[in-house]
Formats: sequence, structure tokens, C-alpha cells
Amino acid sequence: MYKTTKPPEMVQCMICEQDKAKHRCAVPAALRPSLSEFMAERHSKDWNDRGYVCKSCLDNERQLHVLSQLEKERGQLSSMEAEVLRVATAHTSIAEHLDEQFETKLTVGQRVADRVARVGGSWPFVIAFSVCLSAWIALNTIVLRAEAFDPYPYILLNLGLSCLAAIQAPIIMMSQNRVSSRDRLEADADFRTNLKSEIEIAALHEKIDHLLHVQWEHMVEIQQTQLDLLSELRANRD
Repeated sequence: MYKTTKPPEMVQCMICEQDKAKHRCAVPAALRPSLSEFMAERHSKDWNDRGYVCKSCLDNERQLHVLSQLEKERGQLSSMEAEVLRVATAHTSIAEHLDEQFETKLTVGQRVADRVARVGGSWPFVIAFSVCLSAWIALNTIVLRAEAFDPYPYILLNLGLSCLAAIQAPIIMMSQNRVSSRDRLEADADFRTNLKSEIEIAALHEKIDHLLHVQWEHMVEIQQTQLDLLSELRANRD
């Protein structure tokens, strides 16, 4: 003979007012007092301490409870913090690969500025530039002497170096500004990740406390059942 499975007992959620399986719902008494009071204030019209709350509504209420605690600690949350909270509530990933996104948005001028800054800040450029300066000075001072095209004090060389510095400095500054923008994006991404972790950890504490409370009630119920059975056995033996 096949055993027929008993259908789960259905109860109505006080928040979404939908029928849910009783074993997947929680009673307010099994929740943390702060969370239970928060939910009672939000749903005071339909709230009942002996009612039931389904798992999805309970997770949403936990996230909102964490949001209210953050608002009390930090004041009014910014749009970024509210967006992070929505992402945490939806349990979606917030990590981004900034290098790929940043590189795909570069213009031709920005790429040229990066290459100029990369070359100008390297030892090969310093050594090659020093060799060129030494060769220029030696050519006009020792080799050509009286027929030098740029004799001492090397006015043409100074003019070329001044023009090179005037062009190179803004290009390097453009590259540095782009690096600063990338650093700001990384700081924003780190802040979003840290805030999401904080929200998830707070919600995890709520769930663990709920599970411990439920397990404790279950153990007390089992113990009471065992005591009743022992009393019946003792009564039958007597």
C-alpha cells in the first residue's frame, strides 16, 4: 500500500494576504522584538501577534528594517545608498569590472594622452632625452665650434625644450585627470560593495536569530512531548 502524503496546512499571510504553507511562515513571537515592533508599526491595521508572515514578506521587511536602522544612524540616505539597498533586497550582484568599462569609453585623445604620459614617465625616455641633449651641446660646442647653428647659450635648444614642456605638461595632466576619474569610480564601487555587505550581514543576523528562536521553541516542544510520554508510561506502570 502507498502512503498518501498529507497536504501542508495553509495559512494566510498578514502582509500579502495570500495563502502560504504554514511551515514556510513565521509568527511574530518567533521574531526579534525590534523587527516585530517595526512590522507592527508598518502594518498596524492588519497586524495580529498570533498571525503568520510568509518568507518573502519577512525577507522584505528585514531589508526595510535594516534601511530604517541605517537612516537612524546616518540620517537621510543618498540615492546611491537607496539603490544599493534595492540591489541587496533583490539579491543581485553589484560587483563591476571597471577596467573593461573604462577602457571601452576612451576617446582617441585620451588614448594618446595615456601613451604620452606612459612614455614621458619612463627611464628609456629620460635616458634618450639626456643623450639627445648631450649630443646637441657637444655638436654646437666641440664639433662645429665657429660654424655652430646654435652656439652657447643654446637659444634654439631652450626654445625647443620650452615648446616641448608646454605641450607635454597639459597632455600629462589630461592623463592624470582621467586616472583621478577612474579612482573616483573605484571608490564609489568599493563603497557600494561595502554597504551591500553591511546590509546583507545585518539581514543575515536577523535570519540567524530567527532560526535560533524557532529551533529553541521546537526543542522545548519536543522536550515537553517527551515529558508527557514519560508521565503516561509511569502512570501505566503504576
